[in-house]
Amino acid sequence: MLSSPQNQRVKDYVELRTDGNVRRERNRFLLEGRRAVAAALSLPHVLVHELIFADHLLGDDLCLVEQARARDISLTRVSKDVFKKIADVMTPQGIAAVVGMPEWNADEVLGRRDALLVVACGIQDPGNVGTLIRSCEAAGAAGLVTLEGTADPFNAKVVRATAAGLLALPILRFKTDGFLTLAAQRSLRLVATAAQGGVPHRGFDWRTRPLALCIGSEGAGLPPAVAAACRETVTIPMKGKAESLNAAVAASILLFEAQAC
Repeated sequence: MLSSPQNQRVKDYVELRTDGNVRRERNRFLLEGRRAVAAALSLPHVLVHELIFADHLLGDDLCLVEQARARDISLTRVSKDVFKKIADVMTPQGIAAVVGMPEWNADEVLGRRDALLVVACGIQDPGNVGTLIRSCEAAGAAGLVTLEGTADPFNAKVVRATAAGLLALPILRFKTDGFLTLAAQRSLRLVATAAQGGVPHRGFDWRTRPLALCIGSEGAGLPPAVAAACRETVTIPMKGKAESLNAAVAASILLFEAQAC
């Protein structure tokens, strides 16, 4: 039982939740809540290092704890106050896990001839990154590529928003130059998105694959190097007076349009 919020292990859990550098250094992140922990325990490619639980919050439902025990996963029981310090929500469910970041083979993900990918180019809002992950997973995309300037996919807000989607969807992180070099080698069809001036999304050729849909930030748009590498541009026509759609909303519309073709 860890009962002191000042315990060094508790501080380590908090660092894992709040510090992206610590997550990348340890190659693991903190996953919280029954649904997310259940997904982690059910997926064979996900490595669960440790299960943390507070029975005062969890109550009598110890099914996930027993699953972890049966798999010889390290169990750590903590007090209610300790769990509230670890947690990222105001009313925690009392269960969390330290999980290894899923490792995906870039050649396999990018090498699929029918691949539909999304490339997040400098999308800084974790909420938008979370929406992208959920939409990519729901639409059956081959994966999400994140370039520099994009929010950490394992940020606590993203993890909370995506649950199982974060564990199921291949997510690859690249520097822009490295990705563009690999895209050229793989003959990826890079498609830019723009608020105006592109081919209307319902008349766009979505069938020629592999295709990588490049989504820039709402303020800055696509980085110049990515924009220059894209030979085509797609646009969602708008009837209202809004200058543009939210980046993640636009990507979601385009993903489902692409998969309907």
